[in-house]
Amino acid sequence: MQQTLFEFSIYTIAHPDKLAKAAARKVATGFSERKVWKTGYDMLNKAKAANAVIPIILGDATDCSRLLYWGILTKIEIDDETTRYSVKQIQKIKGKHSPQDLLLRTGTAIAPKFIRPYAICRTPSFLL
Repeated sequence: MQQTLFEFSIYTIAHPDKLAKAAARKVATGFSERKVWKTGYDMLNKAKAANAVIPIILGDATDCSRLLYWGILTKIEIDDETTRYSVKQIQKIKGKHSPQDLLLRTGTAIAPKFIRPYAICRTPSFLL
C-alpha cells in the first residue's frame, strides 16, 4: 500500500551504527533526543488526521555533512526535557545527499555546518 508523505518531514541525526542496525531489523526502532519536539508532535497529529505519514530524515551524527537513511515516524512521546520517538521502514537514502539539500519549512536551505539535532523541513523529492 502506497503511503502519502506529509508535506513536512523531520531531520535529525543519530550514530551510523545505530541507524544501520535499525535498518537491518525491519521493525520500528526507538530513539531519544534531549530536546522537546513539540512542533514535531503537533505535526505528527496533523499528518495522521490527513491520512499521511511523516518522513524522518536521518543524518550521520559523526559526520553531519551527510544524510544516510530515512524512515516513517510512528510515535513521539515527550516529557520535560526529552523526546522519545519511533521510526519504521528505515532505509538508505538513494544517492549522495547532505543536509544542505533540505529546505527548512520556511523555504531556506539548512546552513552549512548545521549541527542542531532536529529541524522541520519540507519533504524532499529525493525520498520518492
